[in-house]
Amino acid sequence: MKFSFKGGIHPLKEMHEGKGASRHQPIRDLVPETVSIPMDMHIGAPSAPCVQKGDRVLLGQVIATPVGGIGIPVHASVSGEVTGIEVRQLLNKQPSTCINITNDKLDEWAPLHPLGGVETAPADRIIQQVKDAGICGMGGACFPTHIKMSPPADKPVDTVILNGAECETFLTADHQLLLEQPGLVVDGLRAIMRGMGVTRGIIAIEDNKMDAVKAVREAAQGREGVSVAVLRTKYPQGGEKQLIEAITKRQVPSGGLPCDVGVAVFNVGTAAAVAEAVSLGKPLISRVTTVTGAVNKPSNLRLRIGTSFQAAIDEAGGTSEEPGKVFAGGSMTGIAAPNTGVSVTKANNGVVVLGQKDAVTPEPTPCIRCGRCVSACPAKLNPQRLKELCDMGNLAGAKKEHVMECIICASCSYVCPAKLELSPTFKEAKEKITARRI
Repeated sequence: MKFSFKGGIHPLKEMHEGKGASRHQPIRDLVPETVSIPMDMHIGAPSAPCVQKGDRVLLGQVIATPVGGIGIPVHASVSGEVTGIEVRQLLNKQPSTCINITNDKLDEWAPLHPLGGVETAPADRIIQQVKDAGICGMGGACFPTHIKMSPPADKPVDTVILNGAECETFLTADHQLLLEQPGLVVDGLRAIMRGMGVTRGIIAIEDNKMDAVKAVREAAQGREGVSVAVLRTKYPQGGEKQLIEAITKRQVPSGGLPCDVGVAVFNVGTAAAVAEAVSLGKPLISRVTTVTGAVNKPSNLRLRIGTSFQAAIDEAGGTSEEPGKVFAGGSMTGIAAPNTGVSVTKANNGVVVLGQKDAVTPEPTPCIRCGRCVSACPAKLNPQRLKELCDMGNLAGAKKEHVMECIICASCSYVCPAKLELSPTFKEAKEKITARRI
């Protein structure tokens, strides 16, 4: 049985999907000359620097401490000298405070404190270990993992789902991780399950990655409560609510969270980081990222946090043509980078370079009311009506029509024959509604 959901799209032609160039490219390590590590890589208040210019830091050393109830620490991703603390414009609207470190190439680790094997480590210490490791959602959401592992007492979780769908265009990092380190991902799932006191864990993978399904099933043999769910290949199959509905048939209520229906969802990369934190004591200092598009050697790279996009592009052979845009993430939900000097964060699963021709935004034409956007919307919204309300500045009306339920997947924009900027309009509307507390 293959699981799916209503709505969505199929950007399967190679010119749209873009996965072929980097698919099955082995993961390679890139150790940069310098890193510039942002303090605001997670949802919540930015972490507070606890080092100064001129300090020598060790790999994995805490260089910034948590601030606020959902804060997490930040760790040095190289050993070397702190050369400055500066405010830089990265991917967020607001500039980010960054700690710059020059790599001494020694990779000298700070003391590590493993808990033990994922099946034997004290279950009541796993969540704190995850927090101390600075782990947040690596699928793009950036939500601190220890908070997600601590649902309210009145909303017990009985199922943990690992999202290995990787339905976003161009990206193959999670696929390659599942192929090369399936045991680490399964270990991470078991650590999460034990930390949360959950007995059912499911690893969800799309059916265009059957080699990964095979590898993970073999790694999961004999592991208590762990199974693999095969999903029909469709975008956005990896959307949290869509994933939950497809696998469990439970519907997260409007304005609700997965824990409202007894489920917690984590990315497979997050699970791998949890496994390393528990069994090795390692904090999150690197991640696998796809670097592809208009580059000479599309790659899956293990990048140290704070590596510049330019360094990643250089490692992928440099650009193959004059760049038009560079995205953090895939082409459907990715964020255009202001320049290639921005830093890789814990959430960056892709660096996608588009050539001048592919980067051109088509001119919109009037809506013909064809209804394709309604059919494609996985959140069961009416994008055409929402666009009208947003264009009129009627944010209250847009909220009444459930614009806050939009997951900004861009399925509506993809199928629109008029090439209307639907998804960007809804993203802006959601931000305004939140800021103005409408």
